[in-house]
Amino acid sequence: MAERDETEQTEVASGADEAGNLHTSRRNLLRLTALGGAAIATVRPNAGLAQAAVSALKCQIPIPDSANAGKWVKNDGTLVKSGTANSYAPPSNPLKGEDVKNSLKYGTTYSGYSSQQTNAYNNYIKKLTVGKQGYTCYASVMTPR
Repeated sequence: MAERDETEQTEVASGADEAGNLHTSRRNLLRLTALGGAAIATVRPNAGLAQAAVSALKCQIPIPDSANAGKWVKNDGTLVKSGTANSYAPPSNPLKGEDVKNSLKYGTTYSGYSSQQTNAYNNYIKKLTVGKQGYTCYASVMTPR
């Protein structure tokens, strides 16, 4: 009988050790999970910023927007009836975000257009407001990185 009591006590003691180890291993697993989650949280946003930077350079700004198709751009950036004095025909294609950024930041001209036309287009772009075509592109291009 004494032998049986010793065996039961040994089993109970080993069960306590296993439970202790079980709690320890669960704690370690939780720690690893927390660290893994933090690593994922810090890596993902950076990937998103890189994608945003690329998309900002590939976006396009139509001049004028489709609601004002056929209008020309005056020197101050306002849209006027076609053929108006001191105004320019719109570009044949939307302007690329990268070209807009370079023009606004460094003063480069758009390929195939004079400096006066470029200034008129830039003045139009600067007047874009929320809800107008091209505004999101303009805002993302002008956001500092």
